[in-house]
Amino acid sequence: MNAGGVEGMRDEMASLLGAPDLAALAGGLAEYLDEGVAETGGVDGWLDDDLAFVAPWGFALETISIPVLVRHGDRDQFVAADHSRWLAEHIRGAEVRITPDDGHLTLYEHAIPEIHVWLLGHRSDGSRG
Repeated sequence: MNAGGVEGMRDEMASLLGAPDLAALAGGLAEYLDEGVAETGGVDGWLDDDLAFVAPWGFALETISIPVLVRHGDRDQFVAADHSRWLAEHIRGAEVRITPDDGHLTLYEHAIPEIHVWLLGHRSDGSRG
């Protein structure tokens, strides 16, 4: 993915994506993701995520006491939405929002504004802006 540029990224990811994510990747999102990989020197963040599946996290989900929003697309072919449902069941008071038409990548375009509003509404200092 590093060497292939934007087209290489699209090609590498195409077999892993459903229709909503393929459409999102056809636009400017591929350029954004490619720039991120180029700026960081690789896919270390993705590797860290994968390793988190097979190693203890160092805390129990049940001990989380701050507001948590779990956001997921039901058409995500990278990570099943059931994982987010499971997280929400194990984090006391977590809000879960799983949208039926989103995949994995569409959340960049469809969810970020909503997440910003949610975060502003849950600031620890009580302010809204």
